[in-house]
Amino acid sequence: MIIEGVKLMVIGMAIVYVFLIVLMFSVMLSARLFKDSGAGASAGPVTPVKSRRNVTPVIAAAVKAYRTKRAGDSSS
Repeated sequence: MIIEGVKLMVIGMAIVYVFLIVLMFSVMLSARLFKDSGAGASAGPVTPVKSRRNVTPVIAAAVKAYRTKRAGDSSS
């Protein structure tokens, strides 16, 4: 009974191992096949990243409002 379980375990692990090897080779093959296909994808104009300077006052106001609310809740 134990021997049959060990056989089943070994067969299952071998199947998973073979599947992972096949998957690895298929990913490597597709990487080689499609290596140059994405070269012209970013030909459009690049938009500048928005400045984060405008976020600081908003965060400060939110923290102040939170602390004011917490101070009001704790005194109740």
